[in-house]
Amino acid sequence: MDKQLHRLDTLCARDPQGRLHTVHAFEHLVRLPVGSDPFGQWEPTGLVEFRLANGERLDMPEEGVFVAPGRDLRLTRVERAQQAA
Repeated sequence: MDKQLHRLDTLCARDPQGRLHTVHAFEHLVRLPVGSDPFGQWEPTGLVEFRLANGERLDMPEEGVFVAPGRDLRLTRVERAQQAA
């Protein structure tokens, strides 16, 4: 079964030192065969993952909080109006 990621959103998050980080939200898609269409149809699986701009995976243990597994990095989502602050 073919799989791919589709970027849903790009967010900003702040670490405890006040630095901003870019976080990308991706949706997992799988290709389903549709009749005689050789390309099929891409459908969402319901799984969403978060990654830093450098590709490092993030967990979201609670709404608006991101944690890098295996690292002491905790980020809090920043709304667009708060980015300049």
